[in-house]
Order: sequence, then structure tokens, then C-alpha cells
Amino acid sequence: MSMKILFVTRKYPPSIGGMQLLSYYVTTTVAERVPVKLIKWKGAPLWLLPLFYPYAFFRALFVILFQPVDLIHIGDPVLAPLGVLLRLIGRVPVAINAHGLDVVYPNRIYQKIIPACLRKLDLVICISEYTRQQCLVRGVPAERLCLIPVGVDPRSFVVALPQDEAATWAHRWAMDLSSGHVLLSVGRLVSRKGVYFFVSQILPELIKQRTDWIYLIVGDGPDSARIAAAIKDHNLADHVRMLGEVTDEERKAVYAMADVFVMPNIPVKGDVEGFGIVTLEARAAGLALVAASLEGVGGDSLTQEEDILLVPPKDVAAFLKAIDDVLKMDLSHEARLRRRQHVVARYAWTHIAEGYLAAFHNLCAKFGKNQGCMKR
Repeated sequence: MSMKILFVTRKYPPSIGGMQLLSYYVTTTVAERVPVKLIKWKGAPLWLLPLFYPYAFFRALFVILFQPVDLIHIGDPVLAPLGVLLRLIGRVPVAINAHGLDVVYPNRIYQKIIPACLRKLDLVICISEYTRQQCLVRGVPAERLCLIPVGVDPRSFVVALPQDEAATWAHRWAMDLSSGHVLLSVGRLVSRKGVYFFVSQILPELIKQRTDWIYLIVGDGPDSARIAAAIKDHNLADHVRMLGEVTDEERKAVYAMADVFVMPNIPVKGDVEGFGIVTLEARAAGLALVAASLEGVGGDSLTQEEDILLVPPKDVAAFLKAIDDVLKMDLSHEARLRRRQHVVARYAWTHIAEGYLAAFHNLCAKFGKNQGCMKR
């Protein structure tokens, strides 16, 4: 019989972020294959989040009692205590996703409670090898860990725009397309993303070596003001555009118009990058990559292809050389199509969903016939 799954997640659109995208695509792509019930938090104000716990518990309890399921999937470790309780009541296996910061969050009480709960659940799905290692360090048994990466929706990205459409966007963003190569960074502007470091330390040196580039920054966050100040202080206004938050249409356009994606992450105590989903988005648009080799970035999320250059974090000279090297590579339309095909073949959400379903089926099989899993 078909497996029935209950998904419980506190990270879901219209709230914005990588975890939200993962929850959305896992739930929707799996729902195309097996029956699914979904309990979600849709982005209400953060101070209301504690109300989600009793709401999710009673909703889940109703489902367990009146619409039996074979497996429960919890969106992230913050909800791990809820997963332990539902496992006890529902007597069905519970799987949970682990991303990165939600495992290593540097709070003593958090580290006492959350890893202990993870150890009591049946399966912890890690989005990167880095995250898996952090779970192992916290005592989660290796046999209860599996690695399933984040995916990408190829329909959301293209490798090129019609000339008139590209000209329209260029005019809107005050870009001169004849000025040369387009570098791009996308993400929340927080310290660990390294955009301030890139603008203040690397670009002033890059402009001494070559001027045939423009750098686009997509996103907003606490670092926005000091990034803007660094652009002004280093006289980079002709070469850097801060686009802020963008629509889906604008995001598709900016990826298509860029040549090279830059991910200059830096180490920040208590804050980590579990995977770096934007690297997959960039590859789905056919971009070459220059990224800091740090945490979940540049490991299992990126293969060592010739047009993916990984450099030590905060190494100015290495970044300058990598950017120069990648701009000398094949950035043609054909090369972009090749990059897109590589990432789609491995990371399209249709493939990732199959990985989740295989893990769920294996978990139910291990849970035991006497528990009733998949026997309803």
C-alpha cells in the first residue's frame, strides 16, 4: 500500500529562506507520489512562533488519531522535542531534517536538549556532509544519519534572456552591459556571507587589476548599511549595484545576466552555512563559480569541475587569482548549457524527492512489522 506521510515544518513560504524552499519542495514533490498531510507555519511574526508548538502538536495529534499516517517528518531540529513526543504517541517512525546552524547553535540549554532529542528520533536527514559530521559529534548514531542534499527547480532559472529583455533590466539597474563581465552574489546580507569582506577587501584590489566588470548584490540584511558605506569609501559606485530583495522574475533575470557567481563566506563563530543553495541556483543558470571552501559550501554541494574555483576563506590573493582565472574560462552560451545540465541531472527536485522516498521506505521497513508501519 502507499505510504502516508505527515510533514510538520515551521519554515515555509511565504517566509523567505533556504530552509523554507527545502520544506516547500520536499513536501510538494513527495506529495506528487504518495499521500501527504502538511502542518506548516506560514511566516507570521517571529514573536508568535511559540504558539506553533501547541498548534502543531494538537493538529498532529488529530491526524494521528483520525487520519493515521505511516511516518512523520519534522522540518528542523528546533522541533525535535515535538518529534519525540509524536513518536511516543503515534508509535510511528519520525524523520527530521538537519541543516547546519540548527545543529550547532551555540546555546548551552539548546545543546543539552536538541541533540538529546535527535538521538531519540529514527532518522536524521543531513543536507551536507558537514552537517552529518556535526550530528556525529553530538552523539547521533551513524546508522540513524543519512545525507540527502538540497535540490533546485530548473524551471526557475534560464541561461540567457532575449536581448531586449536584458536591455530593459540593465536600464532598470543602471548597468552598462558593454562594461564587461557581471559578477553576482545572492543571499541575506549577514556577516558569514562575506559580502562586506568582498566589497571592502577584494574589490578595491580587483579594480587595480582590471575594470571590465560590474558586481551585483541581491539581498538585504544587517550588513546592508556597512556594505553601502564600503562602496562609497572605496569609490566603487560605478562597479557595484545593491539590488536589495528581488522578485522571482528579477531573480531569474539577474542570474541569467551574470557570468560568475561569487560566494565569499567567512567563518563566524556560532553561525554556519549548512549547504549554500544559491550555488545550485547559479549552476542552474549556467554560471561559473568562485566560492570560499567553508563548512557546507564547496564540499559535497559542489563538485571539483574546472569552472568551480574554491579558495580559502578571507584569502584576498586567492580570490583575486580565482576571479581572474574564471573570467578567462569559457563563458559561452554552450558552456552555460553544459553547467546547467550537470546540476539538473544531479540536483533537480524530482531526483531529490526520490531520495527522500527511498529513505522513508527504508525507515518504515526497519521500524518493524509489529509497529504497523505501512500496514494500514
